[in-house]
Amino acid sequence: MLWGGNFVAIKTMLRDLDPLDVVFVRGAGAAGFFILVLFLTGHPGLRMPRADWVRLVAIGLIGVTILNLAIVFGQSLLSAALASLIVTSNPVHTAIISRLVLGEPLTRRKLAGIGLAFVGLVIVLRWGAAGDAGFGASHVRGVLILAIAPFSWAIYTVLSKPLLRRHPPVHVAAYSTVIGALAFLAIPFFRPGTLARVADLPARGWAAATFATLLSFVLAYILWYRGLRVLSPSQTAVYIYLVPVFGLLSAWLVLGEEPTLYLLLGGATILTGVIVTNTGAARAPMTAQDPAPLNIAASGPRIRPPA
Repeated sequence: MLWGGNFVAIKTMLRDLDPLDVVFVRGAGAAGFFILVLFLTGHPGLRMPRADWVRLVAIGLIGVTILNLAIVFGQSLLSAALASLIVTSNPVHTAIISRLVLGEPLTRRKLAGIGLAFVGLVIVLRWGAAGDAGFGASHVRGVLILAIAPFSWAIYTVLSKPLLRRHPPVHVAAYSTVIGALAFLAIPFFRPGTLARVADLPARGWAAATFATLLSFVLAYILWYRGLRVLSPSQTAVYIYLVPVFGLLSAWLVLGEEPTLYLLLGGATILTGVIVTNTGAARAPMTAQDPAPLNIAASGPRIRPPA
C-alpha cells in the first residue's frame, strides 16, 4: 500500500523539484530519522562482525542508492500508474536470485502462486487504468531506467535475509539506509539551488515529501524487513504484485488517473496469488537466536549427528 502511494508522492514532488532534488529530500529525511533511532536505542553497531558490515554496505548501495535513483529518474519520464506497474517484475528476479544464492526451493505451489499473481498483473497492466497508464514506445527510456529498480530490490532482499538472523529489522533497515543515503547528502554541494528549491516547496509538495520519506521509505523498509524475517525471499517478493493496484488507486484519487473495473479483477487475482504463495507447507519462523547466517560462498549439505 505504501509503495503504491509512493509513486504518486514522487510524481507530485517532481512538479516542483528536479529528480536529484527528490532523492536528496528522501535520502536526507530517511537517514536523519534512522540516525535518531540508532541514537535513542544505543545500538552498538560498531561491534557488528566485519562480514555483516560488508553486507550492510552492499545492500545499502544496491537497495537504497541505486534503487532510488532508478525510481526517481525513471518516473520523471513515466506516469505514476505505469511506474508502479514496472516494479512488479521483482518477484521473478527474487525467485531466481534466491534459488542461486540461498538455495531456496521453488515448489510447485510457489510457482503457481507467482504465476497467478502475474496473471493478475497482466490484467491490471492491460486494462486496469485509462489514459497513459498503458505501455507505449515513448515510454521505453523511462521503462528501461525504472527496470533497474526491481532487479536491485531483488538483490537487496536476498542479501538482507541472513542479517535478520542476528539483528533486529529496524537496525538492519537503519544502517543500510544511512549507508545508502550518504551519497544523496552531498547533492546540495554539487547542485547549487537544491536547498532553495526544497525550501520553496508548496504545502502539497511537503505533504508528498513526508509520505515519500517517513512512510514509503522509513516505515515500509522496516515492515519489509519484519516480513522477510519470517517469510522466504520469494514469498515476501510476491507482495510487490500489489503495488500497481494501490498505485493505480492512488493515482486515481490524487492525480485523476482514472482506473477501470478490471483493476478490481486484477487486484483480486493478485491477492489470490499472494495467498497461494504464502500458504501450504509449514515454515519455521526465524528469530534472532537462530544459527549464524548462511555461508553463501560455500554452503553444503548438513550432516545429521548420530542418534
